[in-house]
Amino acid sequence: MRRLLLALVLATGATQASAFDVDFNLDCTANPTCQSDFRSVSEDITAALNYKALGPSEATGITGIGIGAFVSYVDAEDPAAWNRLTGENVDAVGMAGVVVRKGLPFGIDLGAFYGTVPGASADLYGGEVRWAILEGGVAEPGLAVRGTYTRSTGIDDLDFESMGLDVSVSKGFTFLTPYAGYGYVWSELTPKGVVGLQKEKVDASRLFVGLRFGLLIFDITPEYERIEGRDSFNLLLGASF
Repeated sequence: MRRLLLALVLATGATQASAFDVDFNLDCTANPTCQSDFRSVSEDITAALNYKALGPSEATGITGIGIGAFVSYVDAEDPAAWNRLTGENVDAVGMAGVVVRKGLPFGIDLGAFYGTVPGASADLYGGEVRWAILEGGVAEPGLAVRGTYTRSTGIDDLDFESMGLDVSVSKGFTFLTPYAGYGYVWSELTPKGVVGLQKEKVDASRLFVGLRFGLLIFDITPEYERIEGRDSFNLLLGASF
């Protein structure tokens, strides 16, 4: 719960810890730790900014649509690496945004999100396609496979792009729906205009668990995600129609 509260704080932009206007003011040809620092930072960014599940496996339904606002929080694994690369004191990376999903026939859902990093000029856009093999509900579990795509804009010295694939299962119990999933993320982080700094690719497994609380059309979904040794704490406030 403490991490989720920190995520909400990050969403307000009230802390400098999440601000990372990536501005690499250095020449990596003369810095032997430069690439390893960038690797650590790349893994933090991948954990923080990859497409989040933020919901159970059950299908939205052909007439259904879901909307919501979310926040996410990841501790920086090596704050000193951030400081050496950017001159910023970055203890954590946060993201806040909005997500929408629309149900289609045959248990297929389409989704999209827009996110921003509070305190930084970094915007994220992404989409998902999910197929509920079992559509789920109170009477039966849901089982789904999903593909995702995310990319960044607005970061001066960095391009971020990621793709993901996962499988998840959920089971509804009246107003509670726990879910869990496992998958993989492939990300590519490309520095721009930095001498001696090479592109990093982060290929990482991810495990996530969450619990949706539903009341009428409204729902709240806390979620925990583990990716590349980082803990991500996510929270969605949404509505379904």
